[in-house]
Amino acid sequence: MRVTVVGAGQMGSLYGAAAHENGHEVRLVDASQAIVDVINDIGLTIDRRDGRRDVYRIPAMGQTSGDSGIDDLVLFMVKGWATRAAVQPVEKIVGETTAILTLQNGLGNEETLRELFPKNDVLIGLSVHTVTTLGVAHYEHTGVRDTYLGPARGDDLDVARRAAAAFNGPDFPCHVLPEREIRREQWAKFVLNCGSLPSLALTRLPTDAAKDQGDVVDLIDSLTRETCEIARAEGIELDADERVAFQHELFRTAGGRASMLGDVLMKRRTEINSINGAAIRFADRHGLAAPLNRAMYALVKGLEASFEPEKA
Repeated sequence: MRVTVVGAGQMGSLYGAAAHENGHEVRLVDASQAIVDVINDIGLTIDRRDGRRDVYRIPAMGQTSGDSGIDDLVLFMVKGWATRAAVQPVEKIVGETTAILTLQNGLGNEETLRELFPKNDVLIGLSVHTVTTLGVAHYEHTGVRDTYLGPARGDDLDVARRAAAAFNGPDFPCHVLPEREIRREQWAKFVLNCGSLPSLALTRLPTDAAKDQGDVVDLIDSLTRETCEIARAEGIELDADERVAFQHELFRTAGGRASMLGDVLMKRRTEINSINGAAIRFADRHGLAAPLNRAMYALVKGLEASFEPEKA
């Protein structure tokens, strides 16, 4: 298969490397010229949990030309706020048979991609791998978790199976689910993100340290339960106790730091709009108060505002 991964950051690099290891023709597209240059000059470097260091020679670029033909699969792994802008660099390699896959954090990316690629099969899914950035195009894969994906519309799984096969391996399991089940899994991750990402970004706690901070854990648990209520209003039944327990286990075993904390430490725009902001949009649809999600959204947006250069 011909596979393009849009976003050569932590998660995109993991999936690009997995497809490359499976023998597919892979290229990485990223808006950062520094990332593109390092990957092309010295390679994409991923440190594994067993101490192994893998260096991948995968072509990287900021813009595709289309001279090499149409791709079979385009995976979007950019931040949610960058999805629309990330489409233009790959438009020339998307044909009617190209599958579009999003494994991005949060909700709302699917709708943007479906709007911009109305003739294509759009696949949705989730990744729960954990990764730490060690340098430009140099990442440490700190936590291995299963990937789930499936069709955004209907239950024809053939396209999803081909997409999953591009990445699937003994150390990189990928599973295919029909639409209703993949949406439930997507929400199952979303409710955890709404709890942990803003809380860890605001406290600046790494994942393994958060488990020892009782007040912070209580807040995360309450956010998770509140977001489960929003999911229920959307017709997605989740066991809040199970989600809270899963979050605790994730903190105990994953290591590393939350992606939103990484953005905050670098004083970059976060994904708060597609995390707690999306939860608020669904809450408003159903007349739910969602006070904790609203508080987190306001606090992180305020923190983002502090990153802006002072005006003279």
